[in-house]
Amino acid sequence: MNIFINSEKKEFSGKNIADLTVALNLVQATGIALAVNEKVVAKTEWGKFCLQENDKIIIIKATQGG
Repeated sequence: MNIFINSEKKEFSGKNIADLTVALNLVQATGIALAVNEKVVAKTEWGKFCLQENDKIIIIKATQGG
């Protein structure tokens, strides 16, 4: 299926957000949040939240600074 990650079209063969984090090597990442179609999905729901064709995913990474 085709999805959009941070506005970039990608081919994805998994089914949920947990699969996506594996595909993007984000499993061990800390300080990240994901939104699907402009709605934040809790990390506890990533394994249950199924992605659909043309979903728009935004990956937000926390940074430090001042």
